[in-house]
Amino acid sequence: MDDLDRGTLLGLTPSGQRGVMPPVVLILEARTEVATALEAAIALANLTPIVIPHLEHLSDVPYVPAAIVVRIAFESVSDPPHAAIARLPRDRPPVVAIAWAEDELEEARRLKCDVVLHAPHDITRLCETLMKLVAT
Repeated sequence: MDDLDRGTLLGLTPSGQRGVMPPVVLILEARTEVATALEAAIALANLTPIVIPHLEHLSDVPYVPAAIVVRIAFESVSDPPHAAIARLPRDRPPVVAIAWAEDELEEARRLKCDVVLHAPHDITRLCETLMKLVAT
């Protein structure tokens, strides 16, 4: 029996069941180059990264995210992407914040992010952290 007969070329598993989309990780990031780097790293962890530069309501996203990644930064004159975390409901997905400076780390704590990675040395733990969060 070849792959076409089993249906694997049509997105079916060898047992005939539909494949399941990997968990969605929402990336809140306004800077394209940062968003692209995060997206590539998260995709390598067999997760589905979805990048959006700004979020008003979680219901605006057409997917149910298993986790949210956000870089805490005070570099824009407008509302920074991380400000959306304060507007999310209590039952929001777990949030992984990436912060460099002490004021950014404090902002991540104020926002009650579930995990705070201190860049640059903690960044290597991003995918491992996400895998643990989405497995629970």
